[in-house]
Amino acid sequence: MTILKGKEFILRPLSLSDVPSFFEVMQDEETKRNLESVPTTLEEAKREIEGYLLQEKEKDSEYFSIDIDGRYAGNVVLQHQNWDPASNEGRVHLWIHPEFRKRGLATTALKEVVRYGLKKKFRCIFAQCKAMNKGVIKILLNVGFTRVKTFVNEAGVEKILWIIED
Repeated sequence: MTILKGKEFILRPLSLSDVPSFFEVMQDEETKRNLESVPTTLEEAKREIEGYLLQEKEKDSEYFSIDIDGRYAGNVVLQHQNWDPASNEGRVHLWIHPEFRKRGLATTALKEVVRYGLKKKFRCIFAQCKAMNKGVIKILLNVGFTRVKTFVNEAGVEKILWIIED
């Protein structure tokens, strides 16, 4: 189990004890706007986290909870592109609890995970966001990602694909 440390936070493995706080984040209106789907009940949130924990074992994914003084502040996810454990390309996702937004936490936590991912196993890491998500666009640019393309996905949502390379 990997633990990464920043100045003001610890990136620790996601656990079932994170379900209530994770669910709280998923019910936030800004979060709902920026994700394509979110759990609508606590039980759905628990099943989603159980699925993430299974992906850690089966797909070599890493789900880091951002911990600030023992409080859940969000997650950063590091996975193989297309969930292919043989791939040397990765991808990241993140979400931040509303209480911890606008403090630079997403940028510093994502930098830590990207640094770790490029050092550990990936030659490049991708990220995606909705084209209207100005906050994540700013974060990705601050971390050093470069825009690859803008596209419309199968659900009709305009998205941007980003890349960072070692």
